[in-house]
Amino acid sequence: MANINLKLLQTFVLVAEHGSFRRAAAECLRTPSAVSMQIKTLEDQIGVALFMRTTRRVELTLEGRMLLDRVQRTLDDLSEGLDELTDAVSARRGVVTLASSPTIAATRLPAIVAAFQDRFPKAVVRVRELQSTQIVDAVSDESVDFGLGPLAAGESRVDFAPLFDEELYAVVPEGHPLARRQRVPLAALAGCPMIVLSSMAALRSVVDEAVAGIGITLDIRYEAQQPQTVIAFVNAGVGIAVLPRIMLPKLGPGVRALPLCEPVLRRTLCIISRPGHRPSPLVGEFKALVSHMLVAGF
Repeated sequence: MANINLKLLQTFVLVAEHGSFRRAAAECLRTPSAVSMQIKTLEDQIGVALFMRTTRRVELTLEGRMLLDRVQRTLDDLSEGLDELTDAVSARRGVVTLASSPTIAATRLPAIVAAFQDRFPKAVVRVRELQSTQIVDAVSDESVDFGLGPLAAGESRVDFAPLFDEELYAVVPEGHPLARRQRVPLAALAGCPMIVLSSMAALRSVVDEAVAGIGITLDIRYEAQQPQTVIAFVNAGVGIAVLPRIMLPKLGPGVRALPLCEPVLRRTLCIISRPGHRPSPLVGEFKALVSHMLVAGF
């Protein structure tokens, strides 16, 4: 059988549905004679009559009804396939906007973005580096698709999907007396000059609550916005700091990182989303990659 033009089959369906060459022609913006010619061409190619023509109506033959059933199913499948292809192409060319805590942005996020760009080279990724309270605000007011940051207890505006827990470490210059220890009790930080992160950072809240819980006071000398700044101050020997495990690869050679104990301090890193939000396919792909690569690193 000769290859049949798809337009001939579409015209056939229109005539069958309307039972009229004239009404089918009006829908496809052609003349009735042109539609009649297309049907005649299709019948010649197939070798059977598809319609019984009367003065008032056009009716399908038995063979016409068989063909209509097959063609309608085929066109429906084709339409669904084209819709899926359009969605996939659109997803690959979309934009992902996320808010990230500085500790993730400075360590694991660049490799995740690079892996994502390899898979979706036409996609655009926009990163807003924010403190934990700002991440929640950005997710809540829909200025980003999702966030990466610490769990915020009692925050009901957003949903937290935990990825992993990580310990907090005392970060000290090598010449500091605490550097000789294997682990550092939290109480040992009392009286030491401290470099801390801004009060907007969830890490600061974890430390402050733990310190209050054992009844000590920290000697806070310096407050910084970014963890890299904290590390630079420790490298300069002006004090000690508390940082999460994820930051340890960024430490300089003259600095030691010691696990805190009595109590052990931890934080939970999460994907932060709006309740009930359904992400685009592209955002969903990025979130899945984040879950895989961040968790794999721990």
